[in-house]
Parts: sequence; C-alpha cells; structure tokens
Amino acid sequence: MVKKLLQDKREGLLLLAGFLLIVAPMSLFVSHIDLLSEVCDVVGFSFTALTDSAGSKGFLITLSVLVFISWRVIGFNREFLAKLFQLGVILVIGFAAKTGLKHVTESPRPYTELLTHQLLIPNPEHFYKLDAIQKEEMIDEISQQVSPWRTSHWQGEKDYSFPSGHTIFASICLAFFGGLFMQHKRYGLALMVGVWAVCVGYSRLWLGMHRPMDLVGSIVFVAAVYALMPSFSQLGMWMMQKLKYPAHIHR
Repeated sequence: MVKKLLQDKREGLLLLAGFLLIVAPMSLFVSHIDLLSEVCDVVGFSFTALTDSAGSKGFLITLSVLVFISWRVIGFNREFLAKLFQLGVILVIGFAAKTGLKHVTESPRPYTELLTHQLLIPNPEHFYKLDAIQKEEMIDEISQQVSPWRTSHWQGEKDYSFPSGHTIFASICLAFFGGLFMQHKRYGLALMVGVWAVCVGYSRLWLGMHRPMDLVGSIVFVAAVYALMPSFSQLGMWMMQKLKYPAHIHR
C-alpha cells in the first residue's frame, strides 16, 4: 500500500528532489548577497513580485492561475476534485506547521544579524525581546543604509525564520501542480512551475528573510507530508456523483 502511495506521487517527489538539489548549494551564493548594497528598481520589483507571488499578498492569485491551468489540462473529473482536496489538506497542514515550528525553533531572521553587525542590537535574539514599536523603529533606523525594497519586507515579517512559509507554498505547488503536469506530459508547464519555485526560494535569501537551511527544511517537510497524503480518489468519485457529473467526463 505504501509502495502504491509513493508510486502515484513519484513525479511530484522527483520535482521536490530536484528543487532540494538546487536549493541546498545556494549557501554558496548567500555569502555574495550584500544587504547593504544599492538596489535598482527593476531588480527590487522583480524579487518583490516573486516573493509576493508565494506570500500573503499574492498566493491566492498564484493558486487560482495554477488551478485554472490544471482544469484546462485534465478537465473537471474525479482526479481534479481529488487533487483539489489533497491540495487543501496539505495547505492547511503546511501553514499550521509553519506557525508552530517557528515558535519551537525560534531561529532569528538573517536581517537581525545585520542589525547586530551595525551595533543596533547586542545579538539577533535580542530583536525578539523588543515590542512591536521598538522592532519597527530598529528597522527604520537601518533603512538609512538598506534599500526599501528589502526593509519593507522586514517591516512586514518580524517573526522567526525557520521554516520558510513562502518555500512551503512553492514546494506544495511544485509537488501538486508540477507533478500533475508531468503525469499528463505537459513538461513545459512543469518546468515553469519549477523555475518559479526556485526563484521564489532565492528571493527569500536575497531579501535577507531566510537562510538556505530554512528552505531545505521547508522542502523536506512538504515532501514528507505529500508522500504520506492519501489519494482521496474515492472522495473525488463521490463528489462527482453529488455534482451529477459522470465520472468519465474530462471537460
């Protein structure tokens, strides 16, 4: 049964493995990211758009686009409904676990290290002892040296670093939609989702919001949850019957 469970998800798991292999060595590039460097508007806008596409401001738009494309690829059938239910369950698990793990690990965000280096706080952990107003004032002070393309995100996310919620969402989309596209031989679409996921991950590093380990942990977590997720095929059949659709209809 476990073998069958994994076999049905081999494409999605393969894509996550590829994502992991690309993200893992990103630590080699992080050392070249200077958070104090000047940022042109094109670069700043591009990384902001990427990170927002997997964050609270834009994840629903991304999700809607991917669901629509999936519907066009496989049609409205029990597979489509089962996949949607799978997606909903893992999104709830992913976002709930993200919040819980952040409080358990209490890993400071990378930008707090810059605050420490600039002698604004004694150590990264001290940032989380400040109240909301003090944190905002601290980031305002460093904003004289750091591009607003970065500090605007710092102001919006003052919680802990591990794991990366944006990478969790990108990994879920890659496993579900990328895997689905591969199963239906739409390799170009799968590649596009993969490139987007990698770019989202790198945007989090570039902004000073995460370390490579945060991304790695997020991908591994999603892979584990996705691998153990039931197919819900019977539920898909039941929903089709309730909606008065014959199970064989594809479009």
